Amino acid sequence: MKYPLVTAIVLNYNHARFVTECLESVKLQNYPNLEIIVNDDASKDNSVLVIQEWLDKNNLSYRFLKNKVNQGICRSLNNVLAQARGKYVSGVAADDVWLPGKLLTQVEMMERLPGKVGVLYSDALQMNENGEALPRRFIESFRHFESPPQGDIQKIMWEGNFIPAMTTLIRRECFSKVGLYDEELFYEDWDMWLRLARYYEFAYSEQVSAKYRLVTTSMVRSQYARVNDSMCRLCVKHLRQGYLHGECKRLAAKYLYNGAIYSFERATPGYRKWLLQALRFRPTFGLGLRLLFSYCGLGPESFSRLRSAVPQPKFRAN
Repeated sequence: MKYPLVTAIVLNYNHARFVTECLESVKLQNYPNLEIIVNDDASKDNSVLVIQEWLDKNNLSYRFLKNKVNQGICRSLNNVLAQARGKYVSGVAADDVWLPGKLLTQVEMMERLPGKVGVLYSDALQMNENGEALPRRFIESFRHFESPPQGDIQKIMWEGNFIPAMTTLIRRECFSKVGLYDEELFYEDWDMWLRLARYYEFAYSEQVSAKYRLVTTSMVRSQYARVNDSMCRLCVKHLRQGYLHGECKRLAAKYLYNGAIYSFERATPGYRKWLLQALRFRPTFGLGLRLLFSYCGLGPESFSRLRSAVPQPKFRAN
């Protein structure tokens, strides 16, 4: 078999204590035709020094991109993809690790699959900050399946993201069809899976291919308001495109509805915008009343007091 070029992407931001382990896991893939692109997103720790020292010690084909200012994960990924030459791309955050044989097994599998399969994924083990194993695997932490979905998974993806990004292998040509990562979003993966699922099928590999590290400073745990804002933004984007119908449209509107209420309750930036958009796609009395309160300068406390003062059987604002 002639092994096609694979671009391995390592994304780092303030993970000096983990990045060496991640880079070692990429090196140990022993894939015969590999280019490595490492991106540091203007880390505030000594990540750049740690990465450069490791690269200098290892005779590998690599490019090291150092952002002068923090650009976020989506823009960083787009900068890397602009330089990627591989037939396939596979990315890993610097606090996660790949398991041996990931790339070889996945490439051999993808080479046998038809071109309509754009993404191959697997499950991942989970570990804590110290690298100690956690009891549940990645997918079961988010969803329960009799067997992981394959083929057309667009509706399933609208039920919630469950794909561990660090396990995926993606045909690079897919980005020509669906476009690059949306730089207006705070996180990258769910939006990209939704876009890819619109045009391509997904395949699942039984071989667990990575370890995902749960850290207390992770984006979801430390900046959930920004995560919620991005969720609202991506729902509006997909709903406005007009291609969603039936259950997919209902689910997108539901996520937007819940996100708008979360934004109102915490007075996050742009909460009025999300209330307006949610009202457009899922009009309810409760959303309208929250929007009215917001324009009157009244916040969630006032709304809660009103709900408490009015008997619930006569006043249902949800």
